[in-house]
Amino acid sequence: MRRKKKTKSEDLIDRRKSQILEAAIKVFSEKGFEGSTTKEIAKKARVSEGTIFRYFKTKKEILIGLVNMLTEKSMFKFIQEVEDGLDPSQALKNILKLHYNMITQNYQLLKTIFYEMQFHKELREAFYKEVVSNVLEVIKKRIQESGSTRDDVPPELAAQTLLGIFLGITMVQTMVEENENPLDPDKKISLMLDIIFNGIKKHD
Repeated sequence: MRRKKKTKSEDLIDRRKSQILEAAIKVFSEKGFEGSTTKEIAKKARVSEGTIFRYFKTKKEILIGLVNMLTEKSMFKFIQEVEDGLDPSQALKNILKLHYNMITQNYQLLKTIFYEMQFHKELREAFYKEVVSNVLEVIKKRIQESGSTRDDVPPELAAQTLLGIFLGITMVQTMVEENENPLDPDKKISLMLDIIFNGIKKHD
């Protein structure tokens, strides 16, 4: 899977959209989606309000654009790096490490998206289609290749469970790290996986 080279015109459009979306993250985070205006986003982005409407027809389109930006920033690299023929167990660790990095590096964006998804069906659908379904497919593939899961557990359910648990753990860790010195990421991922698969009871 290789990224198609963009033309200068496409690159300019992408840069302008990113400029608007980065401003939208800040405005939405401060005032919420409903309490924000395109005029405020334009001011934060240092563009005219008319410029915003050239790229996004409505404020809701800006919100959907945030999901697409997350995909562009993280998901291509995410999927590319775990499709290189690694040992399944190591690949699974890499998937979760990349997932952890994706969340910590895009925490403000994800916080905005997760909050607004409660109220906007289109955003939930876009986030599932562009982000969640891709991650689940990669995890499911690695689980099937590992051959180490129970026969009575469908790979799809195993992938959903693993992603759900890890997403929750990562979000909690992101908040905890505001007040504590973080562990080394590799050690943290290894411990998380050990807890997920072996529990928290002492080993005999």
